[in-house]
Amino acid sequence: MRWICKDDIEECLTQAWRDMADQAKAELMAAPDLATRKAILNRAASSKVWREFYKRLPENLKKKCWYCESEDIRADMPIDHFRPKNKVEEERKHDGYWWLAFDWENYRCACTLCNSRRNFEETQGGKACKFPLENSESRAFQPNELAKLRDERPGFLDPFNPDDEKLLWFDNDGMPIPKPEANKEQVCKVENSVDIFHLHEARIVRERNKIRIEVEKQVKKIREENDVQGAKTKLRRMVRDSEKLSRAAVIYLRAHRELPEVKEILQLD
Repeated sequence: MRWICKDDIEECLTQAWRDMADQAKAELMAAPDLATRKAILNRAASSKVWREFYKRLPENLKKKCWYCESEDIRADMPIDHFRPKNKVEEERKHDGYWWLAFDWENYRCACTLCNSRRNFEETQGGKACKFPLENSESRAFQPNELAKLRDERPGFLDPFNPDDEKLLWFDNDGMPIPKPEANKEQVCKVENSVDIFHLHEARIVRERNKIRIEVEKQVKKIREENDVQGAKTKLRRMVRDSEKLSRAAVIYLRAHRELPEVKEILQLD
C-alpha cells in the first residue's frame, strides 16, 4: 500500500479531460433506468474516460500498483473504481456507486490480482465489487445521499487516506499483518485488505521476503562499516515510495532504527 497525494493527480488533469468526464457523467445521470446506465458504462466511450485519466498521471504514479506495490500492473484497464460502479457485493440491493463512475477521486491504479477475484490453491483474493464499510448503516445508495457518502468509513485500506498505509506491516516471511499497536477496527481494515487485494498471494509474499533479505544485507554493511555510503544509497532507493514494495522495505528497515544511518534514511527523530 502506498499513500497517493490527490494534489499530484489534480495538477495533471486537463480541462479537456474534465469536460469529457463531465459530459459522460451528465449522460449517465440522465439515464432513465438501470439497464440504460449499464449500457452507458459498458461503452467504449466510457472506457476512454478512464484510459485517458491513466495516461495523464505522472509516471511515478503509474510505476506500481497502489494497493500491493507490485511494479507489474497486469491489466488492460488499470483503473479500479474504489467504490464499485456496477454493484456492491455486501449489499445485494445496491446497484453500485454508478454516479461516481466518472469522478476521478474514485479512481485507484490497480494490478489484475488486486482488482479481479482470483482463486489459487493456497489463497483467494481480489477486490472485484467488494466495498465493506465499518458503518454499513450509513451506506449511500443514491447520488443525492451526499451526507451518507461523506460519513462512509471504508472497512479496508485506501491509498488516498494518509493514515492507512501506516496500518500495514509484514512479518519476517513477508506475510501482511496489522501494525503491532493496531486497535480492533484497524486490525479489521488490514485483514479485510489482505483478502480484498490478495496481499497474501505466494509470489508477492516471496518478493517481500527478498526485500527483507536485501535490507538485512545492506544493514550488515553499515554495521561492519563496509561500503557504508553504498549501503545507504541502496536503502534510500528501496524506501522511496515510487519503488517496488517500498512499504515492506520501510517496515524491515525500522527494525534497525537504533542505527543513526537508519534514522537518517527513514527521517526519524
